[in-house]
Amino acid sequence: MLADLSGKTAIITGGGQGLGFGISTKMAQQGANLIITDIDDRNKSAISDLASKYDIKYLYIEMNVTDQSQVENGINEALEFSDVDILVNNAGVAGAPGSTGTVWRDEDWDFTWEVNVKGLHRVTEAVLPHMIEKQSGKIINISSVAARAAKYTTSYYATTKMAVIAYTQALAREFGPKNINVNAIAPGRILTNFHKEWVENRKKLGDTTTDLFSKEALGQVMPLGRAQTPEDIGALAAFLASEDAKNITGQTIQCDGGQVMA
Repeated sequence: MLADLSGKTAIITGGGQGLGFGISTKMAQQGANLIITDIDDRNKSAISDLASKYDIKYLYIEMNVTDQSQVENGINEALEFSDVDILVNNAGVAGAPGSTGTVWRDEDWDFTWEVNVKGLHRVTEAVLPHMIEKQSGKIINISSVAARAAKYTTSYYATTKMAVIAYTQALAREFGPKNINVNAIAPGRILTNFHKEWVENRKKLGDTTTDLFSKEALGQVMPLGRAQTPEDIGALAAFLASEDAKNITGQTIQCDGGQVMA
């Protein structure tokens, strides 16, 4: 099969819910064992069910990517469980708690940067020595269409997701000689709880223009006229994690229905 991950082990941050769960699902379907990190254990049973369904091994680690000691301890636990072949840096936020995107609050800038950029780096930095020693690894960073189409989002979120692209390119150049592939995925419009919470916050302020998933709204921004699913992103992540993509590195691939073409 294309993107055969049998016998491989993938760490997926934020992998227990939303977009991360779609990625976890596709990795499991392709035969990868899973190490799921998330900020709490409320979705641990869903990962257990996934592992049973596809007959794979799994480990669930409570880990906050903004906490250096939690990251170090979590990755050490992961490496005791298994060699790590794949890292998917998926954990991300759109703003600080209570964000509506209507005001540029310092806490929104600080929190998005702390999670989306520094958190991503903390996890990568903890995993890289293992991949360097093995002379092998696949790193996949989750950016966003917002990095190249900031019209549809907040400036602080778009800034962090563009930083993810720059970080991806820098890592790919630095660690390519170590046989480590580093790529990014820029998802488009995906309906998850992440988005639903943002919509509800906007509605409380009287914003009635938040239905971004109507046929009309989708058709205005993307030629395919349909939303993307977490599993769509997961399928692309599984491909990039496989040997079928061994000569792809330093790239940001958009899965956005054609919203941005570059």
